[in-house]
Amino acid sequence: MKPVFTVKNKVDLLDTLIKKSDTVLDIGFWGQGKTWESPTWPHRLLIDRAHEVYGLDIVYDEFKIPEDERHKYQKAAAENFKFDKKFDIVFAGDLIEHLVNPGLFLDNVKTHLKPDGKLIITTPNTFNLFVMAGKLTRPEPPINSDHTFYFNRRTIAVLLEKCGLEVEEFGFMYTLDYTHKESIKKKFLNVLYRFLSWFTPKYYESMIVVAKVK
Repeated sequence: MKPVFTVKNKVDLLDTLIKKSDTVLDIGFWGQGKTWESPTWPHRLLIDRAHEVYGLDIVYDEFKIPEDERHKYQKAAAENFKFDKKFDIVFAGDLIEHLVNPGLFLDNVKTHLKPDGKLIITTPNTFNLFVMAGKLTRPEPPINSDHTFYFNRRTIAVLLEKCGLEVEEFGFMYTLDYTHKESIKKKFLNVLYRFLSWFTPKYYESMIVVAKVK
């Protein structure tokens, strides 16, 4: 069984895994429930922590990016992009579950990683308590209408293996730290969620995968 670690949110995640010397490619960097000005926007966290940061997304407002940094950004699909450099870290936060061809994405990532580089993925946890509760009360669990895949540790490890990567460690993230108006049912589940979190991270909101080229 691969080592498992836990973090509270993406601030803690990037504090834990990103070094000041890293050159990072952030795939699907735009949005993520935050804005360019937000101090907890994942892309801003990367810029504040890493040596150099590049970005890729299918849409973004280039005028929000400083003019002398725009050459580091590309509008392209995650399955089909090309940068003329390799990276210490490729970060794909809440991305893989939106893709049509995750295998092509991983093949492309592999060509952009340095020999000792790491791919960091965050994706919804299949055993998230709120999803599990939805499976009991609805015909289908509540998920983002744009999601195309749902992974657990076993299936994502198999996918990575088939694409020439291997898992170094898994993690669980307690919360995405997004603010939404919550129903009474959700508030009740929050209490249960916090209680269960003292005993196991199995029901945490997100799964984290750290992988490298085989």
